This record gives sequence, C-alpha cells and structure tokens, in this order.
Amino acid sequence: MTTPGPRQVIVDTSILVAPKVDLSGLVCQISSVSYAELHFGVHCAPDDNARLSRQHRLTMIQSVYGHGIAFTDTTAHHYGLLCARLRAQGRSPRGRAMDIMIAATALTLGVALVTRNTNDVDRLGVELLQR
Repeated sequence: MTTPGPRQVIVDTSILVAPKVDLSGLVCQISSVSYAELHFGVHCAPDDNARLSRQHRLTMIQSVYGHGIAFTDTTAHHYGLLCARLRAQGRSPRGRAMDIMIAATALTLGVALVTRNTNDVDRLGVELLQR
C-alpha cells in the first residue's frame, strides 16, 4: 500500500493575509488573482507605514510561492460556470468576483481551494478546505 503524497491546493488570498495558518502536508500554489488583490492592498494602504508593511508581506509571499497561476481562457470558462451556479442558487456573484476567479483557478487545475471564506464559494462544485 502506498502512502499518498502531499496534496496540491490553491491558496486563497484570505489565507495569505492571515497571521498564521497551518498548511503542512499541502503543496500550495496561488492564483495571479491573489497577487492582484495583494497589489491593490499595497496601493490603497492608508499610510506609508501600512504600505511598506503590505509591500514587505507581498514580497515575502512572492518569494515563497513564485509566479501565480495565470487566469486562462479555460479558467474564464469555469468562472462563468461558477457565476451561473451562484445565480441559480439565488446568490449574486457581484462583490465576490475575485474569490470566484480564484475558485475557478482551483477548478481548472482540479485541486482543492484552501480558504477562510467558504461562504463566498460553497456549494459550487469546488472542493474546499477551510483553515
């Protein structure tokens, strides 16, 4: 009997900005959409100290995770599918577009999404791991 190797996942932005999250046993990748959210946070910081702190965190995240997984045409197809599923459930995709784009990245790769915000993308057919 062979032991399964580490599990591949996409890590949501909510995990990246959390103080400390246990990701042991996981092979983590991030979506380029998370990088977009993190860059937005740097540019919208309320003051220079916050901007420097956020930029430092972004630099550290980039050094750990490297390039983000690109948002491809296939990912765009999955994004549309997930938005349609939300609407069919009587929920609006507005206000959660970035979260759905990250979930679509996980769906495209066939891996789970690690998030702290499961309510944004639950019941859509994407495997979720809450931390």
